[in-house]
Amino acid sequence: MIAAPMEKYRRRVRVRIPATTSNLGPGFDVLGMALKLHNELEISWLPIPGEVRIEIEGEGFANLPRSDKNLVLQAFRLILPKSRFPYALRMRMINRIPLARGLGSSAAARLGGLLAAAALRDFRDSGVADVVAQACALEGHPDNVIAAFHGGLCVSIWDGGQPTWLRLRLPRDLGVVVCLPDFEVSTEKARRLLPAKVPLRDAVHNASRLALLIGALERGELGLLKIAMDDVLHQPYRRPIMRGMDAVIAAAVRAGAFGAALSGAGPSILALTLRGPKQAKIGRAMQKAFFRSGIESRYLALDVEPAGARIEIET
Repeated sequence: MIAAPMEKYRRRVRVRIPATTSNLGPGFDVLGMALKLHNELEISWLPIPGEVRIEIEGEGFANLPRSDKNLVLQAFRLILPKSRFPYALRMRMINRIPLARGLGSSAAARLGGLLAAAALRDFRDSGVADVVAQACALEGHPDNVIAAFHGGLCVSIWDGGQPTWLRLRLPRDLGVVVCLPDFEVSTEKARRLLPAKVPLRDAVHNASRLALLIGALERGELGLLKIAMDDVLHQPYRRPIMRGMDAVIAAAVRAGAFGAALSGAGPSILALTLRGPKQAKIGRAMQKAFFRSGIESRYLALDVEPAGARIEIET
């Protein structure tokens, strides 16, 4: 039997990570926004040698791996490999973030696993900033991770191998509608469709819309969002695998949304509006547009999550 170093590791850790949407149209790999829809991860262990037991509730219950292939466990092992932490481990996951729908499920998994491992050591070996940077590196871009950790709407970039970010102001009554079609698209598949080079006019188009989008949100000039959320850098190239995209975006705007775009790499469509009854109206209109394209869907009326990730440590 291995005598566990009880003074080194906390007994139980709980991590709560919000869903995120990214891009918001022209902010490709730059803008991320946290939403009030959360995954929860609880990790406990016993001071005896043993295996990892993974329990999953909610999204992914039927198909997520309960083995070393699990994304949360893979991230956890980057900080606490089995050679260092060979103890009997229980991971309980309550997943509410839909998988492969453009709502940051992989960012939540990776960030959750890394934070949980670091928290078991009270962040003695891996500081919070290091953990967030590592999660960004695993994702390949910082937008979802930064928003998931800090909450709200964030602009983030890579600078010398580290994420640099700012949190932006949002109207207090901003509401979100996300319509999720009944098919999945992996981020990797969606990225493979993007060209290595784009025309200068397209780069200027997106740079101008991104500047307008940030200004409109910070000043509350929401009537500008229809123009500001127009994108030509990634959405047109992803159209072949995003069935119904254009029709659903148009339907959302006709129903009263200020603007709409792919949520992250898709296939979900994000619409921005005010919190309240209009969210349901917009959601139903988006569903109908998907249905006319032969696709079943569901919608979520959500608020922006201002708080970001939360960590509870039990001694």
